[in-house]
Amino acid sequence: MNPDPKALRASLLKRELELQRLIRQMKLDQLHQSPVYKNLGQELTTLKKQILALEEALY
Repeated sequence: MNPDPKALRASLLKRELELQRLIRQMKLDQLHQSPVYKNLGQELTTLKKQILALEEALY
């Protein structure tokens, strides 16, 4: 069973916002050198690619 594309898009956008908030807070706390920060950045990049691919498929 495939998930609803619009629901999937909404959950991806929600996760994107969560990652952006975490990254922003880590930067403010001067933790931007940590491996966790770098991993979150990579996850955000991957997530943005998934969102773009999904939007292209939807529209």
